[in-house]
Amino acid sequence: MHFKNPTLKNLFLIILTSITIQISAQEFAPIGAKWHYSQGTLNPELIAFKTIESISDTVIEGKSCKKLNQVSAYIPPNRPSLFLYSKNDSVLVYEERSFHLLYDFGAVKGDTIELGYLAYNGSPLKMIIDSTGTITINGQLKKLQYVTCGDGMVIEFGGKVIEGIGNTEYMFPRLDGNLDGPLRCYENNILGLFLNPFHPNNGWDFQNCEQIITGINDLHVTETISIYPNPVKSSFTLTNLDRVTEFEIFDIHGRKVMKGIVNFTQVIKIEDLPKGLYFLKLQNSKLFRIVKIEKQ
Repeated sequence: MHFKNPTLKNLFLIILTSITIQISAQEFAPIGAKWHYSQGTLNPELIAFKTIESISDTVIEGKSCKKLNQVSAYIPPNRPSLFLYSKNDSVLVYEERSFHLLYDFGAVKGDTIELGYLAYNGSPLKMIIDSTGTITINGQLKKLQYVTCGDGMVIEFGGKVIEGIGNTEYMFPRLDGNLDGPLRCYENNILGLFLNPFHPNNGWDFQNCEQIITGINDLHVTETISIYPNPVKSSFTLTNLDRVTEFEIFDIHGRKVMKGIVNFTQVIKIEDLPKGLYFLKLQNSKLFRIVKIEKQ
């Protein structure tokens, strides 16, 4: 573009520079950014939700980071606060006193990204970029990566990754059996509201990001079941069961740690479980109940 008037040329350069600065300033997780995820429960007919929200700026090891807060409608997070650092196309998470690569939105087809997260077998988790594309969100063009990621055993992080939003399954790698995800909605003041088109419906109406979906209509929940003591040191007793009942115990991450069959009054020993919060699921032809228990 040719300008005969130097003043007009300088004004154009100032405007162009301002626009460039504004575009580059759209960092990952700006204050107020909020992710809504579906959250499975121990009842396959009940789906709750979980949110992650960018709430403040902070400095860690000299880097300007975002502090993110987690809130769950069902199983509370074991670590409510998270810390992310973004630079250019890369996003890193602060974990175990160091920064680990989480996303590289600049990666292209054929690239293999070595993430800071360690897989179950001790080797670094690798994200393979199968292909790339774009997605338009509220008039804004965003990069879209189709990725394969996982250790093949315990950790999964594959799927679709959207620039500035992250993985449409969950923000972080997940253990098999984890109840968090997929993404329902994302919003910030710049992008606006994004409803994830890749989310399986599962009864969610694509409008209420914090909808709790329930399909329980044929199970009778009884309050006559007694569980004592609770908190538990080594064992607890179930009473008032009127028939054979299946039980399962899950940790706060939704991983099944025990299962079995109980009949009428019975003692369940959990002395081998670490201290912490657990969820006891009881189910038979007439009963469905989930109880929180504390192992001391």
